[in-house]
Amino acid sequence: MKKLNKKYAELMHQAQQATGRKEAVGLLHKAAKLKTKFDSYKM
Repeated sequence: MKKLNKKYAELMHQAQQATGRKEAVGLLHKAAKLKTKFDSYKM
């Protein structure tokens, strides 16, 4: 669980630093998939 949170935070940071729109959107999609994964663990 902690590893997923760390990876999510890293992806969000990379998305903020991204220069291109496609790069940023791709990173945000990866982060969203991780968020749904650790949200399902809470249930």
